Amino acid sequence: MRKGIIFVAAAILSACTGEVDDLPLTETDATPAGIIGGTIDEGDPAVAMLQITHGDSSTICTASVIAPKVLLTAAHCVQPDMVEGATVRAFFGTDSRSEEETWVNVAETHFHPEYDHEATHAGHDIAVAILEEPVAIQPLPYNRAPMTEDRVGEPVRLIGFGDDHEIFGWSGVKLHVSTIVSTVTPLLLGLGDADHHTCQGDSGGPALMDVNGVPTIVGVTSFGNASPPSICTDGWHTRVDLYLDFIDPFVNAP
Repeated sequence: MRKGIIFVAAAILSACTGEVDDLPLTETDATPAGIIGGTIDEGDPAVAMLQITHGDSSTICTASVIAPKVLLTAAHCVQPDMVEGATVRAFFGTDSRSEEETWVNVAETHFHPEYDHEATHAGHDIAVAILEEPVAIQPLPYNRAPMTEDRVGEPVRLIGFGDDHEIFGWSGVKLHVSTIVSTVTPLLLGLGDADHHTCQGDSGGPALMDVNGVPTIVGVTSFGNASPPSICTDGWHTRVDLYLDFIDPFVNAP
């Protein structure tokens, strides 16, 4: 049975106040992964910001349109203690502080049944958010071919709305950076180098590689190590190719 939580987003949308993702650290000081070494991304309309609001406090993650009403994101962004009783909405645009951009409420969230928030390194950090209404944005394709170690060294692009170390915690501005695949494991992708990777607020965002000439989601930003805790040093991403059985039913739903 698919595990998850379903809720109806509030009709009245609150202001975007934001704060640092406050999920617990693991024993290895892993923290939810903002773009380090990147630049403002005025393209990629299918990449959205997720805002999870409890009262006057908000947290952000990143997500990708993979069907008109379906966003792909990270499980730790929508686990029960994050979304229960919250207003969740998605922002489509470059700068979430702009009043001219588009916000759409989220109606449901579902996370992978094997995800364990106390064992992020064990993988399965993948989820979907179902929008209240479809968006007229071309969905991003997601990878269906096995990722193998021979992809190490190949180019990849990371996108997110998170911390760039100039605005610690989150920026609310879409950033991107081009880097390389550094590691492929049976569960995860290590992407980037010391100066080009993800950080807080980018959780759930896409890692894009060209597949037959088409930018395709190969990974979902999951976590990064921080040393000291305020400085992100690397980024790890959930392999999308391992979770087609979880993703496809939502994409193919009528």
